[in-house]
Amino acid sequence: MKNISQISAVLFFIMISAACSFNVPWDIMDDYNGVSVVMRVNPDDADVLLNGRLIGAAYEFSSAGAALRLASRQNELVFKKRGFREEAIDLRTYSSRHITLKVVLQSESSPDSEAEIALPEGPPAYEAKSEPTPVQPDEKPLTVEQESLTEVTLTVIPEETAVYIDGKFWGLAPAEGKSAILRLPPGKYDFAAFKPGFRIYSKEVTVPKQDAFTLAIALQK
Repeated sequence: MKNISQISAVLFFIMISAACSFNVPWDIMDDYNGVSVVMRVNPDDADVLLNGRLIGAAYEFSSAGAALRLASRQNELVFKKRGFREEAIDLRTYSSRHITLKVVLQSESSPDSEAEIALPEGPPAYEAKSEPTPVQPDEKPLTVEQESLTEVTLTVIPEETAVYIDGKFWGLAPAEGKSAILRLPPGKYDFAAFKPGFRIYSKEVTVPKQDAFTLAIALQK
């Protein structure tokens, strides 16, 4: 009798263990206090980390039947994929037991990062015939007898235009409405003017043998 009682006790224990381990379908587990998480992630092959531990790819949990089942909402999910910014979700911020996550990972080169602005190309710089040698406007480009020079009144529009004489940098044009005075020997000169955003001015000018001469330069866009 004692052996029969022991066998009965063992059989009862086995039956209880089997009942406890029986896989009850999710939809009838009314007394279960856990949560289910469905993941709709783009891209769907992103890695899923649960509390820092890799548990699979997002597409493996993309339907209700394949939802991730957790005992509570005290968990964090992180979605990662190379070339994309990782996204972390704290499940404690949700109140429902059935959670559907819709996550779109942003590319590391997404438009919200600062993009370089391509500046429009300006007109080609004027190529001087020789190495530019800055000369102050009130200086004499050439050393000749004072009485043989012609006083040239130069006006240039717009202001701060670079002026070249015979390929050499003379200086920047004065402010609009003002003139510069040059003293040049009579003869032919190549005048050129350049400013970004305007067409290059280039013209051969004959400075006459007289006391005064006026030269007006106006750049065109």
